[in-house]
Amino acid sequence: MTDIKNKPIFQPGKKHYILCGDDLGFKRLHSIKEILMKGLLSFEEIHLNSKCISEVDEVLGKQKIGTYLYAAAEGEKLREIIGLASKLGYSAQESQFIRIGEEQKSIFCSKCHFISMVNRSISPDGYMICTSCGFKLELSDHYSPIKDAFFGYVVES
Repeated sequence: MTDIKNKPIFQPGKKHYILCGDDLGFKRLHSIKEILMKGLLSFEEIHLNSKCISEVDEVLGKQKIGTYLYAAAEGEKLREIIGLASKLGYSAQESQFIRIGEEQKSIFCSKCHFISMVNRSISPDGYMICTSCGFKLELSDHYSPIKDAFFGYVVES
């Protein structure tokens, strides 16, 4: 499973680093860039606003073993980069993904198997209502890459 973070954490000891992001993503990666520059470490930047996804695929695909990827972007852009990185073999130990903006999650209902979208703003008790069957769901941290959704357990009222 890909762990998506809210802020980057520097991983020392890598041969090369890639900073990949949109405009807001590079603001979030600024602290990492400063560490890399101060340490005179090898790194390159991929600006998602100026490159199409096939160009990003090409750059990531040419990297050597020992490269560490930081990717920071908004929802759909980040999802595309995660897909590329996964396809190219970047493991969780070789990459960090940072979400920018409001988080939107897909929730798989355990009752009717419908996938609902929920923003960060869920009810104060931590539950959501399935938009298909109307059952109250408790959100879990179990994620299915096949469904691209988190599992929602039905809560007995």
